[in-house]
Amino acid sequence: MSSNTSAVLDTVVESKNIEPTSVRSDSIYENSLVQSPSCESYSTIHDIENLSELNMDEDSDLCVKIDNPQKHLETLETYITFRITTKVARIEFSDYEYVVRRRYNDFLWLRQKLIECHPFCIVPPLPAKHSLIGQLDRYSKDFILLRMKALNVFITRITQHPILSCNEHFKMFLTAKPSDFILHRRQRHPVEQRIQTPINSSSSHSILKNRHIEFDKTRNYLTALTEKLVSFEKISSRTNKERTDFVSELNNYHPILTTWAATESEPQLKEVLENMGAALERSSAAQNALVHSYISTVGQPIRDFLQYVDVVQETIRKREAYQYQYETSMDELNKKHSEKDKLVANMHTPEQNSSSFSLWKQSKEDRLEKLGSSIPQLLKRVESNQDQLECANECLRSNLEWWQAEKQKCLKKILLDFVNKQVNYYQTTVNAWEYVCNELSTQQNITKNNTK
Repeated sequence: MSSNTSAVLDTVVESKNIEPTSVRSDSIYENSLVQSPSCESYSTIHDIENLSELNMDEDSDLCVKIDNPQKHLETLETYITFRITTKVARIEFSDYEYVVRRRYNDFLWLRQKLIECHPFCIVPPLPAKHSLIGQLDRYSKDFILLRMKALNVFITRITQHPILSCNEHFKMFLTAKPSDFILHRRQRHPVEQRIQTPINSSSSHSILKNRHIEFDKTRNYLTALTEKLVSFEKISSRTNKERTDFVSELNNYHPILTTWAATESEPQLKEVLENMGAALERSSAAQNALVHSYISTVGQPIRDFLQYVDVVQETIRKREAYQYQYETSMDELNKKHSEKDKLVANMHTPEQNSSSFSLWKQSKEDRLEKLGSSIPQLLKRVESNQDQLECANECLRSNLEWWQAEKQKCLKKILLDFVNKQVNYYQTTVNAWEYVCNELSTQQNITKNNTK
C-alpha cells in the first residue's frame, strides 16, 4: 500500500516513534502489532486544526491535542488508536503534561458519561463511527485524517466548556494509565443511578400545556437555522459540481493553445498563445484546487455543525420531557385533591347498603384514608419534579448562552474559509489574465514604436 493512499504503513516498534511518556501509557497494546504512519503520508497535515505545536495559551489552563494515529492488529479485531497530549495548569491535576493513547470506542464512552452526568449540558457530537465509504476503507489516509480532525474539534469543545472540562470521567480519559482506565470504565458509578432521562423526550413537546417562551423561541430558531444551513450546503454542493464539469472542459483548452503555439504557421502569435495557454492552466489549477477543497471547507463542516444543532435540539427535548413529567404529576395531584374535596362535601350523604355491589365498594372513609396517604407522596413527587425542572432550565439556559458563542465562532470560520477560498481562486485567475493583458499591451507598444 503506497504512502499517498494509506495512513498506516510498515510494521514498526512503537517505542521508536513516540515519547517515553506515551510508551508507558501504551502498554495495553503491547500484544498487538502496531503500524505507524510515515511522515510522507501526512504531508498535508498542516491544513488540520489543533495539530500544530501545542503551546499553553495565556488564558487557557487546559490544552489537548490528538495526533499520531496507529493501527493495531490483533487476532479478533483491527483498530486505530490516537495519541492524546494534554498540557494542564489546574490544581486537581498532579502533573503538567500527560500523554495517553485512546481508540474511538473510548471517545464514545467519554461522551456517554458526559451525557449521563450532565443531561442538560450540550455535549458536542462525535463523528460517525463509519460511513459506507469509511467502512470499505477505514484505514485510508483521508478517512483517518478526517476522523482525527473531528476528534480534535470534539475534545477542544469539551476543554472550552466550563462544566464538561471539570468532569471526573474526562480527567480520567486524559490522564489514566491503560490499566486504571479499563478499571474505571468497568466500574458502575453512582451518578448513573441518580440521573434518569424520561423515555418520552421525543413526543413531549406537542402535548405540553405551558410552553416555555424562551426555549420555544430557541427551538424555532434552530429549526430555521437547520433549514438555512441545509439549503446553503445544497447550493454550494451543486455549484461545486458545476465547477467540476467546468474544470474538465477548461482542461481541454490548454493543450490546444500549446499545440497551436508550437506550429510554425503563425509565428507572430506564438508568444500570445503560450501566455494564454499558461493563463488557462493557472486558472484551471486554481479552480481544481477550489473544487477539491469543498469537502473540507464547506461540505463536511456544515454536516458536522448540523449534528451539533441536533444535539442542542435533543437537549431541549430532554428538558421538555422533565416539564411534561412535572405537568403530569401536577394534574394527578389536582385530580386527587378534587376527589378528596368531593368526598368531604358528600360525607353526610348516606350510602346505599342495599345495592348488590355494596360488598366490594369502598366506603367514603376508606377512600379518604387512601387519598390522605397518597396525596403527600404525590406532593413530594411534584416538588421533586419541579426542582428538577428548575435545575434543567437554569443549566440549559447557561449552556445555550455558551453554545451561541460557540455557534458564532464555528459558522464564522466556515463562512470565512469559504470566502477566502473563493477570493484566492479569483485572485489567482485575475493575476494570470492580467499578465496576459500586460504582455499584449507591451507588444502593441513595441509594434507602434517600430512603425513610426
